[in-house]
Amino acid sequence: MMKFPSKKDWWLCLLLWGAIGYGAYISTYALLTEKADLLGILITVVINLTLIAFISWLWFTTYYVLGEKELIIRSGPIKKRIPYREISSAHKTLNPLSSPALSLKRINITYQFGMALISPKNRDEFLQKLSERCPNATIKYD
Repeated sequence: MMKFPSKKDWWLCLLLWGAIGYGAYISTYALLTEKADLLGILITVVINLTLIAFISWLWFTTYYVLGEKELIIRSGPIKKRIPYREISSAHKTLNPLSSPALSLKRINITYQFGMALISPKNRDEFLQKLSERCPNATIKYD
């Protein structure tokens, strides 16, 4: 079993954590200037903490595991298992579609029931190890 952490783009880090910081600043400013009641304060704090917890969950738990019989994709609440026998191809891409990936330097994996976009830190090593487990799949390294 091999675990590959997700590559993390600096600009995505700045965007996600900057949005959280800005949201916390704006909500705190609004609470202080509008003299909110206890319920308003509680709702604002719960919303901010929930957002921080969710983004942290995604940020710190996005990884990919090449197991014995399947690829496991993990990102926060998302856990997808793709049996190797179902994988037909894999190649590098910069596809920006929403996916369990923290970088635009991704790998597009096509399998029997769809496709998955992932962003392992070392794409070449990941593709090499995947090709060893999927001898019938078309794996492109360029």
